[in-house]
Amino acid sequence: MTYQFGSARELFEAAREASRDAERIRRQLDAMEQRAEGLGGSGFEPRVRSTSDPDRMGGRVAAMVDRESILRERQEEDYAIIEYANAVLYGKDGRSGLWALVGWRADAVALHYLNDMKWSEVAQALCYSEPHVWQQAQVALEVADAWGVAVISGMGGAED
Repeated sequence: MTYQFGSARELFEAAREASRDAERIRRQLDAMEQRAEGLGGSGFEPRVRSTSDPDRMGGRVAAMVDRESILRERQEEDYAIIEYANAVLYGKDGRSGLWALVGWRADAVALHYLNDMKWSEVAQALCYSEPHVWQQAQVALEVADAWGVAVISGMGGAED
């Protein structure tokens, strides 16, 4: 899939939001799975039906399956944007893309935007000061804009 972004920052902001959304969806799906385990009930005691709708359980299950399907679709869209951002950063081989042009600065961009780390956390992970890491990440974004995100994503065969 080909994406159009006005700048590298727009791409990575979209990837950051996709990363956050994918995590929210994962938590929602986990919660749905937990609730689904409770839908079947357990025990051998006879139950008294308090509703006149004999297919109430079927409706609940169908609604849950539909909701799960919608969430999984959205999650796949999120993962596609994240994968594209990774291709821009590292290429398909993990050693090309923006990283081939700016080195560790691409890691700073990845940690902040894709891993949703604060700049202070990125600085600690990379063993540099926070202002230096932020400044160098801005340089990386400028390099990505100068080369063009589409060109960089094609480096190392990242584009399908």
